[in-house]
Amino acid sequence: GTRWSSPMTQQHGQSMRRNLHRSLSKALATTKNKQPGSWQISPQDRSSSSSSSNSRLVKSSSAIATPPTNAGVKEANLKVFGYDVTRFGVYFMAHALVYGILWYLSLIKWVILSFIDKDHHNMDRSSLLWATRTLKSTGCMPIIEGWENLPKEHGGTMEDDGKPLMIVANHASWMDVPVIRQITKRCKFLAKKDLGLVPILGPSLRWGDHPLVDRSDKRSTVKSFRQGVDWLKKGVSLVTFPEGTRSVDGRFSSAEALKGGAFKMAIYSGARVVPVSIAGTYDIMPKSALLPLRPSDGRLHVKIHAPIETHKGMSEEELAAETHKMISSGLPPSQQPLQ
Repeated sequence: GTRWSSPMTQQHGQSMRRNLHRSLSKALATTKNKQPGSWQISPQDRSSSSSSSNSRLVKSSSAIATPPTNAGVKEANLKVFGYDVTRFGVYFMAHALVYGILWYLSLIKWVILSFIDKDHHNMDRSSLLWATRTLKSTGCMPIIEGWENLPKEHGGTMEDDGKPLMIVANHASWMDVPVIRQITKRCKFLAKKDLGLVPILGPSLRWGDHPLVDRSDKRSTVKSFRQGVDWLKKGVSLVTFPEGTRSVDGRFSSAEALKGGAFKMAIYSGARVVPVSIAGTYDIMPKSALLPLRPSDGRLHVKIHAPIETHKGMSEEELAAETHKMISSGLPPSQQPLQ
């Protein structure tokens, strides 16, 4: 049969082809003109980093689709409920939602099978799997160094001696949570009670028996303290952001502003404190953003510092000051606390 087409249809097809050609040309030009970030790594640094035994660059598989370029982020910005959103943010959210559904189904499975996993560690592994898959598929995996300061249980190279850890990090962005999951394999989060209301994340925290703190309720504070100490005495490590909330400008708080609960738990239980510096997450997703604005492109760095031994004679202030000093030493100037 002869294919039929009217002059109007032909004109429409030609118009579509011209528009498609212009869009592809614009996309290619954007990719070529992509601007590097403030933490862009040179080829020399990248090669030296990969050859060092003390650092590890986690790369995404070549089989995973390449995320949209971060060029022209400002031009692509939209406002949703007063927050910044870019095309990359939509791309990130699509992956997070798909993996989030799988995460939630896994949570339900382990709730049903909780009789064979009373400490809910398999449930916690579901969140680790979600974080890793989402970061890898969107080009947001961090560059991590200091693995010699973490036990093998958490993916490090230090020999396990059974002593629990209190892993303490700065908090500049929502992205800190999936990023720090890359160094915390078997752990519980010491988190704000409000997070228990977040879809998927909330059930994961509540069903996994993570200590949730309501600082306005003294009884809740005491309960979460006891719960945290119990986990540490069982040999289960805790993760916390002692600033209590995300930084407004990306800078680390002063030592005096750090919440003392985590340090008191560590001293009381004899756990080691492992300071962790997270750099670059504020550039990816500041507090003004609803979703990540751009891929990592070498911006995200995690530095694991040497553990601090605790003992009964230490004060919370002393431990907080030492931890603060070590975290600050691993941050770029833009994230250093103001004097």
